[in-house]
Amino acid sequence: MRCIARALAHAMAVGCLVAASGAQAQAGAYADRILVNGTVLTMNATDTVAQALAIRGDRIAAVGTSRDIRRLAGPRTEVIDLGGRTVIPGLIDTHIHAIRGGQSYAFETYWYEGETTSLAAGLELLRKTALSRGPGKWVAVTGSWHPDQFTEKRAPTPAELTALLPDNPAYVQYLYDYALVNARAIEALKLDQPDALPPGIRVERDSEGRPTGRIFGAIRPLSALFGRILAQSQVDAKASLQSFFSRLNSLGVTALIDPTAGPGPAYDPLYALWREDSLSLRVGYRIPTMVAGNEAEWFRNTLAYLPPRLGDGKLRFLGPGEMLVFGMDDGVKMGPGFQPSAKDREELLKVATFAASRGYPVEIHAYTDDAASAILDVFEEVGKRHDLGKLRWAMAHLNTGKPETFRRMKALGLSYTVQMGPYFEAGAIGHANDHHVAEAAPPVRLALQHGLKVAGGTDATRIGIPGVWRALEFHVGGYSIGKEVRRKEDFRLSRLEALRLYTANAAWISFDEASRGTLEAGKLADLAVLDKPYLTVPVEDIHRIRSVLTMVDGKVVHADGGFAARKAR
Repeated sequence: MRCIARALAHAMAVGCLVAASGAQAQAGAYADRILVNGTVLTMNATDTVAQALAIRGDRIAAVGTSRDIRRLAGPRTEVIDLGGRTVIPGLIDTHIHAIRGGQSYAFETYWYEGETTSLAAGLELLRKTALSRGPGKWVAVTGSWHPDQFTEKRAPTPAELTALLPDNPAYVQYLYDYALVNARAIEALKLDQPDALPPGIRVERDSEGRPTGRIFGAIRPLSALFGRILAQSQVDAKASLQSFFSRLNSLGVTALIDPTAGPGPAYDPLYALWREDSLSLRVGYRIPTMVAGNEAEWFRNTLAYLPPRLGDGKLRFLGPGEMLVFGMDDGVKMGPGFQPSAKDREELLKVATFAASRGYPVEIHAYTDDAASAILDVFEEVGKRHDLGKLRWAMAHLNTGKPETFRRMKALGLSYTVQMGPYFEAGAIGHANDHHVAEAAPPVRLALQHGLKVAGGTDATRIGIPGVWRALEFHVGGYSIGKEVRRKEDFRLSRLEALRLYTANAAWISFDEASRGTLEAGKLADLAVLDKPYLTVPVEDIHRIRSVLTMVDGKVVHADGGFAARKAR
């Protein structure tokens, strides 16, 4: 703690000296808003810490001491006294399935909210949801929980769900491994009729052939099954998505990148919010393939009229994402052994060559080092003719990445978008490999040591918790859920290193480093005022941090507590 205090004091002194001249230089025009008497983590190249900043229009006019910034206040300037609170650049989640997950946000029950530490409490949340909806209505928990978070150290049983919810169909999904349903759900989903189920779904049956309520699948089959539940529930997708974005704003998130939302209609609610000028944060989106076996032709036809990075400051297309070729995707595999076919490698070469020739940025999924190695074999061929570094291609997840893989990525100019999957999956990674691999996952430190640009995501809403703070706590503290595994100390990050993944580095991924990601004069006024001091709050409380004031383009998109009146202005 003393080390943090000394670093903060030194940075504060440097920040005041560096930024004061900037405040005076731009004093020719009054600011619209000034924020004073705070701790401003600028996240600039030298990690300068200031006391205050000024906003004019949608931009930061100056950053410096409270005394200097007050000189920019005119008769109509709004003065916000931070009261010592911490200000950070708006958080950017570079890998969150927000478009799809947001459309069901208002429908789902969440076991990561409210410190749900017992199964009994989790089941009570489901019961209350069912009561509020009435008999016959679906209730669901769809990912981002783990049996180890409960004192009971187990998942619910189908029998418990049936006894608790005799009049409501219930669905509880564990990551992308399995789902549990009650008797009413077995009837509603017609689990006794195998032909009616999505391909890839396996229903456990008892000795008499009756469904037990346990369902097994993977990413696509379970997503398809949950899609049927949503269709039966008639969820207002656009309203739910807007509510989800507001929830992210309350956590200090001002921008995100969605790597894959699904088929075309899945993007319609997002486009509707954009047309209505109702987006409260910035959205970059990528497009995955929707066919297996001829992906290159699909991408050529689908993207024929989409130039690279088409969009504006609120909505932008960021190229092909995550699923480029079905056979090159290792899903949520934990251990070694992934070996794609020569045909799939050749198809990826076609897709990657097309993307590079069109100038598209790309992010590709690789859960394991074996998948990453196979992908790099292909990308190295493409890299002989195209500069992939300029296109900012990224590899996502890479929970078991090895030094040689990061060396190859660096040579190609690739970046690494890391998520919080091992927070839930460290135990499984350890079982599939060994405890040393689990204690290093995800290997952010290794990537940084090899000189890679690393940007942070959550992978919410099925294998990650939206809002970044739990991910930040995981990177700093190193504990997986239930404290089953702890990352080695040398592989953990400092608080500023972790925050940089979700601010400056995250802005770089979408080519926006000149306009956002740090709090500097001339950049967009995307910021969050926090209710707790990020640099000094106990590590185990980082996930409890919330924003009391969030701005995008200098406009308030969330205000709480003593700042609640600001949103109306």
